[in-house]
Amino acid sequence: MSAVNSISSSPYLNTTSATNTSGTSALQDLASMLLKNFDGNADGKLSSDEFSNLITGLASQFGVTPNSATTSAYSTSVATKPIVSTAADFGSVASKFEGFDLGRAQDPSKSAKDAFAMLAARSASVPATKAEAESWFNSSIKSEFEALGHKVNWVSGDKMSFTNWQGTYEIDFIRGVDGPNPAYTWLVQGA
Repeated sequence: MSAVNSISSSPYLNTTSATNTSGTSALQDLASMLLKNFDGNADGKLSSDEFSNLITGLASQFGVTPNSATTSAYSTSVATKPIVSTAADFGSVASKFEGFDLGRAQDPSKSAKDAFAMLAARSASVPATKAEAESWFNSSIKSEFEALGHKVNWVSGDKMSFTNWQGTYEIDFIRGVDGPNPAYTWLVQGA
């Protein structure tokens, strides 16, 4: 069995199942690299969510967006409310967003900022303190943000760092925290 067949026939990409045959070293190196970069829980296999992140990341590198008739570009592992698409969908929380163009569709498959806006819009109110912001992000945003392909490196108060196919960024996600009128924002630190 060739390495290609043994890898592609497995329900999870597992480099230990690849058979070493002539000419497959480059393929095995590629499989190892992909596994290293997309195996979030480091179990040596890609789960369906990890594989989905791999495919989405690869597709975005080639400007390909998933066909909504065959797959949902907006599915997450724990989504319970529909995706936000326009300003009208933000409802009463729209005034709590600063620096977001809510006049256009928010497409979480294209940017971390859009993913954050979609997820934050589900909250009834903006966290008012740094402690609330950190807790809110970890409990209400992080898992779906990561399911959308944005690996959270750390969260501290109203700031977080993430890595995706575009690079690693540090973001201040609440403006005016610990003040009278906090709002969601997307301020890239050190830019």
